[in-house]
Amino acid sequence: MITVHLQSYVNGATPKQVFDALSDPSGLKTLMPRLSRVEYERTSPTTAHVVMYISIGGMFGLIRCDGVLEWIEPGNIIFTVNNPLPVKNEWIIKPTARGTEVNIQLNLDLRPFLGPMANFVPTIAVEDLVRRELKHAVAQIPKRLKEQDQMVHGHERAMPQPVTVSGAAA
Repeated sequence: MITVHLQSYVNGATPKQVFDALSDPSGLKTLMPRLSRVEYERTSPTTAHVVMYISIGGMFGLIRCDGVLEWIEPGNIIFTVNNPLPVKNEWIIKPTARGTEVNIQLNLDLRPFLGPMANFVPTIAVEDLVRRELKHAVAQIPKRLKEQDQMVHGHERAMPQPVTVSGAAA
């Protein structure tokens, strides 16, 4: 099992604003640069069945990831992938004195996908790749907030800025 943690802050934005920006399925492609296509079907007010086609590259090419996306207000977003490998990506959003703290934990198990070959995959390389992807997603939050603000208010305001303070693998 590979686990990656990332903690970030979005200054000048409320947890509700961050939650709404991250909860908008139309923004998934901007959050995930390797995402090629998304199929999304809401199954309840707080869950959706999601199929993502993610470009892994190399011999794997485009991978179809089938899972469930859950929104637990006011501050949790959980994406659980069932196929082709178990992945759980949880975002916990909390208020701070100057904005919002975002804690991300991603767990994945390569064994169901790679079988015994998973033993030969350098864990640190996977952790680094996941951490880069998560940092990219966090960096997109201010852009998503700006887009939402323009849609709601029809004008531009100061854009909140993320500051990543730590990211560790467990």
